Amino acid sequence: MKRFVSWVLILALSVSVVGCSSISSVTSSQGPEKIVFWHGLGGSLGEGLNTIIDAFNEEQDDYFVEPVVIGSYLEIDERLQAAFAANNAPALVAGGSHEMFYSKGLVAYFEDYMPSDYDIEDIVGGFKEAAYRNGKMAFAPAYGTSQVLYYNKAVLGEVGKTRENLASWQKIADLRNHVIGIETGQGTLEYVWEPMWGQDNIADMASSNGGRFLSEDGSMVTINSPEWVEVLEQVRVWLHDDQIMRIHSGGQGWEYWYKTMDDWVYGKALGYTGSPGDYVIALEAVQNAVEEGVKNDFAVVHQPGWKENQPRPYFSSLMYYIPNSRNVTDSQRKGAAAFINFATNTENTANFAMASGYAAVRNSVLELETYKAYLKSNPDADAALKQIDLYAVPAFIDPTGGAIISALSEAVDRVQIENVSAQKALDDAQAIAQRALEQAGNK
Repeated sequence: MKRFVSWVLILALSVSVVGCSSISSVTSSQGPEKIVFWHGLGGSLGEGLNTIIDAFNEEQDDYFVEPVVIGSYLEIDERLQAAFAANNAPALVAGGSHEMFYSKGLVAYFEDYMPSDYDIEDIVGGFKEAAYRNGKMAFAPAYGTSQVLYYNKAVLGEVGKTRENLASWQKIADLRNHVIGIETGQGTLEYVWEPMWGQDNIADMASSNGGRFLSEDGSMVTINSPEWVEVLEQVRVWLHDDQIMRIHSGGQGWEYWYKTMDDWVYGKALGYTGSPGDYVIALEAVQNAVEEGVKNDFAVVHQPGWKENQPRPYFSSLMYYIPNSRNVTDSQRKGAAAFINFATNTENTANFAMASGYAAVRNSVLELETYKAYLKSNPDADAALKQIDLYAVPAFIDPTGGAIISALSEAVDRVQIENVSAQKALDDAQAIAQRALEQAGNK
C-alpha cells in the first residue's frame, strides 16, 4: 500500500466538509448509536478523515462515529482477525485486507445497508468494478491511486510534438532523437523517460500487452509469459543498451522517488511515471524550478499503451467495509453506511482529491463548480480519475500473501539494475512464485 502513504503524508491536508442527507432516524433515549471505526490513516490523511468524522457527528444526532487509529494495515488485519474470534469487531473498517476478510465471509455487503441516495452509478468505473462481488457492492471506495505520466510540455512543444506522442511506450521511445540534448536551462535533457523503481510500472506495461499474473484457472503463475518477457526485455534495452531511460533505486526511504521526480522537475528527463499523490508537491516544485530558469511546463496524462494496445494500468483503492460479525447490529451497519455516504459524497470526495492529489471516487466531481475552478489553476489534476474510469483495472490480489509480487520485484531489479536478461530473471521468478502458489493452495 505504499502508494497511499508516500508523498501525501507531507501535505497539509485541509478538507472542507459538506452536509449529509437521508440518514434514517435511529436515535433512542440512550443517545446516538455508536459506530466504532477502525482505520490506518495517519498524518495529514488522518487529520482530513477526522475532519470529516467530526462534521458527520455534528451534522446529525442518530449516529456517533468513534475512530480508532491503528498503526498499519498489517496490524489492522491482525487485530481484526482477533476481534472476529472474540466477537468484538468494529462496525466499520478502512484499510487492511478487505478481500481476505470477504473471502472468509466476514464482510457484510455494503449495498444491503447503504442509504437510498447513495448513487452507485456515479462511482468512477474502475472503483465500481473493484467494489463488486457476486453482482453486489460489497465494499465502498474511499479514494484511489493509479500511476500517471508527468511530463514537460514545454520541451514537447518545442520539438513540435503533443501528448499524442505519449500514446504508447514505443512512441515515447521514438522521441529520443527529438528531445535528448535539448537545453533546459540548467543543462541538457538526458533521458526520454524515467519509470519509477519497482515492479509496478512494469506490471502496468505488461498488462497493456496482455500479460497476467495467473492463468485463467488460477493454477499457474504466468509472469514469464511472452507478454511479460517482451515488455521487461524492451525496458532492459531502453535502460542499458540505448540508455534513453533511467531509474533511481535504493537509498533511504523515499529517496529514489524524490530523485526520479527531481530529474523531471529540473529538465534532465522529459517525464516520469509517478503517483497522483505527487501532484501537489510536483506542481509547486516545477513552478519553483521555472522561477530558477528551468524550461518546464507542468503536465500530466494517463499511462500509454504497449504498441497499439489500449492502456491497462492497475489501480489501488482504499475501501470502506462493514464487518460481518454477530456483535455488530443492523442499526450499526446502517450507521456505518450512512457515514460512508457522507464521507464520499460529491463535495467531500472532491475536496479530498483537491487537497491530496488522489483520485476522487465520483464522476460528478467533474461537474462541481469548485472542482472546475480548481482544474483551471491545476492542469490535468483529474488525470488519475479519468485513467481509473476509462482504462485502469483493479490491482492484482496475490493469493500467496505477497510471494508472487516479491518474486516479480526481485526479477525486475535484476533486469533494471543488474542488466540480466528478462527471460532468465522471469523464469527464475516464476519458479519461486509457482512453488509459493502451490504451497498456499495446500494450506
